[in-house]
Amino acid sequence: MDYAGLCEIVRHNDFKTFLKKFKKSRIVLMTTKAKKIYHNFKFKKNDMLLFGRESAGVPEEIHQILKNKIKIPMNKKTRSLNVAMSVAIVAAEALKQNNLLK
Repeated sequence: MDYAGLCEIVRHNDFKTFLKKFKKSRIVLMTTKAKKIYHNFKFKKNDMLLFGRESAGVPEEIHQILKNKIKIPMNKKTRSLNVAMSVAIVAAEALKQNNLLK
């Protein structure tokens, strides 16, 4: 991908190490288990969006740690969207709310 040069990939030993590094950011978990719908959530500029694997989401221990959880409403006959589609939908809303789309 031609955008790869704009990214910095950092691996953390565990989730607690990750949390320490980004303690100034609010982490917002995208999960089908959330009660709040993404467009009813008030995003902040320093929010970090966390998406799990398409096949399994995120581990239960992460669900227990994080307080801010949102979802994309889905038809009951479907399981979930592809993760790239979910990121596009939610990131666009977060950018829009913070006037970062120009």
